[in-house]
Amino acid sequence: MPKTSSTKYGRRRFLRTLAATGAAGLLWPVLGVAGTRSAIVRKIPSGGEAIPVIGLGSWITFNVGNDPAARDSCAEVMRRFFSAG
Repeated sequence: MPKTSSTKYGRRRFLRTLAATGAAGLLWPVLGVAGTRSAIVRKIPSGGEAIPVIGLGSWITFNVGNDPAARDSCAEVMRRFFSAG
């Protein structure tokens, strides 16, 4: 009768772990460099001014209706956003 265990360490699990470790090793340098790049910018067609490409997800995130507490919370997010530049 084969031995059973609550934790199976088989060939498939080993290969998955090995692949994940290899992928993490390959991505590690990319993740370290990401903080040193400058912001991605696009030019405004009408004026040519370059501005950073950024989004706040305004479709659902700031769709709070008539709830005063939720509106105050959203207003605070916008204040911090603009004060940070």
